[in-house]
Amino acid sequence: MAGRDPVTGRNRQLSKTVRGSKTQARQRLNALVAEAQSGRYDGTSATFEQLANKWLDLVEDDLSPTTLRGYRNKLKVRIFPAIGDRPVNKITTDDLDQLYRGLVNQIGLSPTTVRQINAIIRRALRQAVILGWIATNPAANVTPPRMTKPKLSPPNATQVDELLNYTRRQNPELGHFLHIAASTGARRGEMCALRWSNLDPKRMTLTIERSIAEVPGGIREKSTKTHAERRISLDPDTLAVFEAQKAIVTDRAKQVGMKIVANAYVFSREPDCLIAMTPGTITKQFQAVRDALGFDNMRLHDLRHFAATRMMTAGIPVRTVAGRLGHANPSTTLSVYTHFVEASDQDAAAVMGNIRTERESPPIDKPAADVKAKKVAKTIKPVKKMGRGSTSV
Repeated sequence: MAGRDPVTGRNRQLSKTVRGSKTQARQRLNALVAEAQSGRYDGTSATFEQLANKWLDLVEDDLSPTTLRGYRNKLKVRIFPAIGDRPVNKITTDDLDQLYRGLVNQIGLSPTTVRQINAIIRRALRQAVILGWIATNPAANVTPPRMTKPKLSPPNATQVDELLNYTRRQNPELGHFLHIAASTGARRGEMCALRWSNLDPKRMTLTIERSIAEVPGGIREKSTKTHAERRISLDPDTLAVFEAQKAIVTDRAKQVGMKIVANAYVFSREPDCLIAMTPGTITKQFQAVRDALGFDNMRLHDLRHFAATRMMTAGIPVRTVAGRLGHANPSTTLSVYTHFVEASDQDAAAVMGNIRTERESPPIDKPAADVKAKKVAKTIKPVKKMGRGSTSV
């Protein structure tokens, strides 16, 4: 006997088939007895589906609703049909490599999606190692498909101006939303979570500290993606947009005998603005405007890329850009916007080239230089002694 299975609660039995002599079989038997008595055999007959559900229960509070929903969907649609009923201790690295190749070559999933699936499987199996269900993580040494990073092509200033001008005429509040998103680079959920108490008109600053996520049955307010708040400066035009938005919601509340309190949301469909606008609603409104303008490939998230790339190409330090965007580390900013860092690097090379050209300019004519030096020398007054230890020019 090898104790009870931690999942099923049933007694476990160890068995091995030995092809050899009785002496070899007895030696193997003694080894199995030693493993069972020492407690080193902690395996389980649990399936991957049982493991994954247990893992999700453990990490649910640490995941955003959107992330959790994505995990559950990938498990249900792609992972469980393939290895859900497979015992955890029978899954091998080769099994996973074959799964990933099939998802790419037969199902047609993108390398990015398959790498996300691998991340879920790897984290679940890491939990199995922690629980003692398996000794090593078979997903640690897999070879997921190589991911080619898509080149960002955010909208240019002309497109954004056209988008904002059109939207302000058709839907002023949406126009205000898009303007603030384009100037601050805030995420969609962070924009929906903005409250009037986050705005400091005197200091011209905006504090981004929360985010709105959609969950089954409604919305949920949570911390930002990096679980940290940030305070960013506003330009006069963006501050004026906030003031215009405040005038609209104040007038709407007044018409029904209500007031806008400091804790009210900046963007809301309610007269008192005490319920935030949902990210999905904003996206649908944006898509309608985008389609009307013929900007088929533009996404709402591209306004964040627009803000970032404008700062990068203007030479704003990467650390400052990362702080405004809410990246936990400037290396993330460098990774996402590598192309625009390279453009700035080319500008730097051109500047250094100009310095070299100046340094290699033709030498000054020597006779003319001697005459100039003599004229300068005549203008220098001799040093007059002022006493011991003192001099004056």
